[in-house]
Amino acid sequence: MRRLALGLMAFALVACQKAKSEDAQPNAADTVAVAEATFNPAVFDTVKWASDSLRLARGADVFKWGCAECHGPQGYGDGGKVTESGDTLRPPNFHDASWRLAGDTDAVRRKVYAGNTRGMPHWGLRRMEPRDIDAVAAYVLTVLHPSK
Repeated sequence: MRRLALGLMAFALVACQKAKSEDAQPNAADTVAVAEATFNPAVFDTVKWASDSLRLARGADVFKWGCAECHGPQGYGDGGKVTESGDTLRPPNFHDASWRLAGDTDAVRRKVYAGNTRGMPHWGLRRMEPRDIDAVAAYVLTVLHPSK
């Protein structure tokens, strides 16, 4: 009986600690604010590529493993990812002429780095390398949303 009571107390203690750690998790707005505050566009000045084709090839790879799940394999915003709360994400269509980040490399890098509160991961805080952020930004702007 005493072992059972000790076991129940240990279980309750672990459950309480887990609940406290979940409460301590920052909300999405706080995380995006931290990412925005730590974003440094000057970091990208140090990124050099042997050729544009290598930059775009790396960007295609990064897009495939990091972006296509939500943005769709061709960037039409049709990835269909469903969040834990059951919402289907509706990211932008990069082919749309009215896409608000079109033509702005720094804005795309910032968005990839910082994410948003609607489901876009904050890749910079998840340790995505500046080189990969630069590559995927170039891929999105050059291949998926070429200047009209």
